[in-house]
Amino acid sequence: MGSLDSQNYSREDWAACMEKVKQQDKHAFALVFQHFSPRLKQFVYRHVGNEHVAMEMVQETMATVWQKSALFDGRKSSLSTWIFTIARNLCFDMLRRQKGREKHIHSEDIWPNDYCPPDLIEHYSPETDMLKEQVVKFIDTLPEAQRKVVQAVYLEELPHQQVAEMLNIPVGTVKSRLRLAVQKLRHSIEADQL
Repeated sequence: MGSLDSQNYSREDWAACMEKVKQQDKHAFALVFQHFSPRLKQFVYRHVGNEHVAMEMVQETMATVWQKSALFDGRKSSLSTWIFTIARNLCFDMLRRQKGREKHIHSEDIWPNDYCPPDLIEHYSPETDMLKEQVVKFIDTLPEAQRKVVQAVYLEELPHQQVAEMLNIPVGTVKSRLRLAVQKLRHSIEADQL
């Protein structure tokens, strides 16, 4: 496995690599670090818009990957999904702390073609990554039931089925709450542009 170029690693290869990281294997972690750091930096930079902060967030994400490697379950998600979720959550925490300082953007930049969150994002794709700062900014305006669904589906990118099980509600309810929340958020964001 060591001789394989990490570019061609399969989901199973990364899961095996993480088993070594769980045993505190520094070589395996170095491989994870080298492979994911540049991708993470690009991803985080788009959220925070600052090179220095992006580097810090990457370091923090990778430190979390090392410290919490025992929590990774290769049967539940791919390593990339797990790592990007950690980075995303760290970004949101930081953006929440800085709330109110973000640039103004237009609602159509955030919700292109009646955007409905994908059921499962296996691989990070920039075109589905809308400017979530606005969602973070207005999520507190939603009723709690809608807020939980938006948080899970849109910010944490969990599949609808998983959210339904987690909240103990039918999948149809997840979808209708999401639709209502999106309408309400869109309205709040447009009002904010005026």
